[in-house]
Amino acid sequence: MDIHWQYTVNEVEAVFDPTPDWDFELIQLDVGSLGYRATEAIYPGLAIRYETMAKPLRSFQQLRKKGFFAGVVLSSSSPVLWKGCEVNGDLALVFGDADHDMVLPARCVVLTIEIDWHPAHAAGLIGLEPGLWQCDPSELRAFFDLCGALTKRQEQANLCQSEQRAACIQVMSRFLAMLMRPTHTRPSRQYGIMSKAEEFAARQGWCESVAIDNLADAIDVPRRTLHRSFKELYGMGPQGYLRMVRLHMFREALLTGDHTGIADAALGAGFQHFGRAAQYYHKQFGELPKQTLRRSISS
Repeated sequence: MDIHWQYTVNEVEAVFDPTPDWDFELIQLDVGSLGYRATEAIYPGLAIRYETMAKPLRSFQQLRKKGFFAGVVLSSSSPVLWKGCEVNGDLALVFGDADHDMVLPARCVVLTIEIDWHPAHAAGLIGLEPGLWQCDPSELRAFFDLCGALTKRQEQANLCQSEQRAACIQVMSRFLAMLMRPTHTRPSRQYGIMSKAEEFAARQGWCESVAIDNLADAIDVPRRTLHRSFKELYGMGPQGYLRMVRLHMFREALLTGDHTGIADAALGAGFQHFGRAAQYYHKQFGELPKQTLRRSISS
């Protein structure tokens, strides 16, 4: 499908507006402009959305509102990871009421559908087991073709209400037809190691002085295993990844906090050397902390 992207977002915190309907955390895993692009078709009770980005991203999400949300990988040069497990092209992810932790590589294209509770409940989508589902390849292709046609159709013409309702029914029917069985996939061993490391770092206030040897000892794994687990999941070692987390915490404090001082925001994110933190920050986000704070105050 030739996708005509409708809008572009270059800052990770601007991808999704804060909402009580979702719990989410996004960590950009490379420096530079995010280059998030999306196109969507909105029908009554249904949203079809295509998403891609120029940089890899870790996305933690949990759906809290009543409704149905699911996603499939349309194309990807390297595997999408769900809790450390590879998501190949014939799997669909049903969100349900579970939490989902994914790594989206650069330039992958993801297709998602979001359906309101009432039509989803009537179709039998509500109550599907959350997680990864094996899909019938031919039915999956038919689902892709349908979503692509409906997206183009809405771009080109105004549809009457009956046509819009029929589109929602078609998407739900096709989605159900392609599902074969849940995979009952469990998080990978590497993901379990990473989760324990993050929990320990959080208890230490994300302090950058925590040595990798201490971190490995605290979760009872060899240092080499710890490094390899982070490298396989995020493309960098634990020190580099935890620095990414601190930088995003630093930025969030500047953008959404009570406009506390920059040094206090850096300390709150676990940085002990402000000058070095500012250098990392500029490299990651393309602006100095004072510029971010100035934008936040002015807006």
